[in-house]
Amino acid sequence: MAGLSRESESTYQRTVVFVLGLLLVLRVGFLLVSPLNLYADEAQYWRWGETLDWGYYSKPPMIAWVIHGVTALMGNAEWAVRLAAPFLHTAGAAFLFLLGRAVYDARTGMYAAFLYALMPAVILSSAVISTDGVLMPFWCAALYALWRLRSGEGRWVSAVGLGVAVGAGFLSKYAMLYFIIGIMLTLALDRDTRRALLSWRGLVALLVAAAIFAPHMAWNAANDFKTVSHTVDNANLGGELFHPEHALTFLADQMGVFGPISLIAFVIGLWAMRKAGDGVKQRDRWLLCFVLPVLVIILVQAVLSRANANWAATAWPAASVLVAAWLIRMAPAGVRWLWASLALHVALSVMFVTVPLLPASAASQAGFDNELKRTRGWDTAARAVFAKAAEIGATSVLVDEREVWHGLDYYARSRTLPLISWRRYGVPKSFSEAVAMAPPLDEKVLVVSLHANMRPMIRSDFKTFEDAGEIIIPLGNRRNGCPLERRFHLYIASGFAPERHDDAWEARHEGLTEFKTPPCPAPKDQ
Repeated sequence: MAGLSRESESTYQRTVVFVLGLLLVLRVGFLLVSPLNLYADEAQYWRWGETLDWGYYSKPPMIAWVIHGVTALMGNAEWAVRLAAPFLHTAGAAFLFLLGRAVYDARTGMYAAFLYALMPAVILSSAVISTDGVLMPFWCAALYALWRLRSGEGRWVSAVGLGVAVGAGFLSKYAMLYFIIGIMLTLALDRDTRRALLSWRGLVALLVAAAIFAPHMAWNAANDFKTVSHTVDNANLGGELFHPEHALTFLADQMGVFGPISLIAFVIGLWAMRKAGDGVKQRDRWLLCFVLPVLVIILVQAVLSRANANWAATAWPAASVLVAAWLIRMAPAGVRWLWASLALHVALSVMFVTVPLLPASAASQAGFDNELKRTRGWDTAARAVFAKAAEIGATSVLVDEREVWHGLDYYARSRTLPLISWRRYGVPKSFSEAVAMAPPLDEKVLVVSLHANMRPMIRSDFKTFEDAGEIIIPLGNRRNGCPLERRFHLYIASGFAPERHDDAWEARHEGLTEFKTPPCPAPKDQ
């Protein structure tokens, strides 16, 4: 690409600082006024952050450390738990500007930063705290540090920076492994990368990354490799291993993650890459090493079993730089498509900010009831449940779902009464099940059940099990007029004496339910 003047580069840099700063202010402002409760994963990460460690049940420790650092200063309100998210994504976008400027020019870096900062997945992830949001700035920083090391810039600083970014990335999410795969590909395809990494500086980067990650692996070894085994379980490769229809679902999901125009531009750009000069092609191929392996691996995982939409999220930072470069290369039409993509994402941002601020009835009428129900009503439910527990003099509260446990745990965080999650399989299958029901907690248990099919199973674990009514948390109405609610059936139980939860026990309870809520019929005029 033709070089830009120093004045032009400065203009692009100032534009990036202004736009990213404005987005950051708007996103923090949304967190301050958002009425949304924490959803289960956020509440889980908050609970982990109450006790700092080198690892947790299902994730590496960085997200807990980040939440702890913020809430120690700002308190435990929802906005404080989520506050780091927009700052982390702003940092990720800033590193992509630097990467795009270093690989191509400042104009490309500017568009890359905007494509990333306004990516649909980042719009959502800036309003919640998630492991993807914590990983992304380290991933983007690692890309920039690696390119600088490859280019002979920064030397030892770049080497140490690469090691810190990779090590911290692994402490954020094991998806950082895809970055290592990308490095292996660049070593095979790019002479400059080989020269940079197969050196003392490359060894320093490796040692720094290993030193940062080693305490977490030591924690895993001392705790039966809980985090690693959970990650393996998520792959879900134990059943039927061929679902070709999932490939289309995966591609559709990625339109929702990266944006439809951006994804189409990426596919077209792959084909158009062949027309570029050799030097440009080499830079394109280098970035593709951190895009295509992620997409291929997760696509295969989707076809073999299943894949959540966000599992391929790490493909899109480098893809943001590529799409910006490719569309600029196809000017003027390509630049128009760039702005069309950004405009669409701005519209999505406005919608995302507006919908949660609407009354529940209006949000339901707009068709967002399912999307919002996980983040509504937990504060009300916690007050109602623990008021009932106090009324009956309960010795503990038992729930039958992980999401319920985390919702009640956060919103009743000042409680003194033990909150326990029932173990269907007799052993812990989630962090919420870490504490077992046992005497004397079983003297008078308030059972709070969300699932009708689990109630006969829970009943079989107690000597006494008496109906105690319901708690219904209204969450609005669906568009068909049916109420949207969270309905808990209550029991008072005592004498915890579980049978062995084996296949025969499961078979005896198959198909049994108690107090099943009848389906709501749609109004006749619909």
